[in-house]
Amino acid sequence: MTVVSVPGSFSVFHNQALLADFRTISAGVSIRQPFFIKGYNESALSFVLPARDIVFAFCITHTAIATYSESAVGLAISKKLTRNLSAGLLFDYFTFNLPESGRNKGSFQLDGGLAYKFSEILSLGLHVRNVFSTQATTFQNQVTFPMLFRVGASYCLTEKIMLLTEMVSEKHAGLNFRFGTEYSLQGNFFLRGGISTRPFQHSAGFGYRWSACQLDFALVHHEILGYTPIFSLTYNFTSAYLHR
Repeated sequence: MTVVSVPGSFSVFHNQALLADFRTISAGVSIRQPFFIKGYNESALSFVLPARDIVFAFCITHTAIATYSESAVGLAISKKLTRNLSAGLLFDYFTFNLPESGRNKGSFQLDGGLAYKFSEILSLGLHVRNVFSTQATTFQNQVTFPMLFRVGASYCLTEKIMLLTEMVSEKHAGLNFRFGTEYSLQGNFFLRGGISTRPFQHSAGFGYRWSACQLDFALVHHEILGYTPIFSLTYNFTSAYLHR
């Protein structure tokens, strides 16, 4: 998903700097079932709260399969540094359980991002996940959480068509290039598609916005493992209040 330069409630995970332009209180929930594996679920919750000069966001993620699970809780802050440049940080505590020992292990992590808006049609995003490449020690070995670097751009080709590109770099995984597009049918209904190179994946989906709500659905296909459905719902509380 090419999202490092596109603002939204879930930017708290992908690039916290994009939250700086938020002017409404927003909440979102996302659910996915990787590769349609029964009992394998990933969920995420975000809550964005704009203040006078800083935007705060709270987030929770949870992944579970069989007896293994991972969870993370985070607090993000985002601020405009100049008219066009924004920055953001996410302070995150990540935990995973060890079923064989009945214990949980955790690690504090830090994410950071920048966003620059060149014009109304061109924006750039940069994000680093787990800046310090933190570690956690188990009774058997030491687990290292890798740093993930992402940079990308969005370009509005026309009023209805937006083009997206992104490069992802992770140690031992090489470079992954992602390309996507979004087409606005009526202003409140969107069609989306994209591909990535490593591993090769392609995706298709849609979004629908009505009043203060937005529903999004995507289906991502992995070249070996198959399909992953992704569903998300966001709600802008301030907008709902203003429209009463």
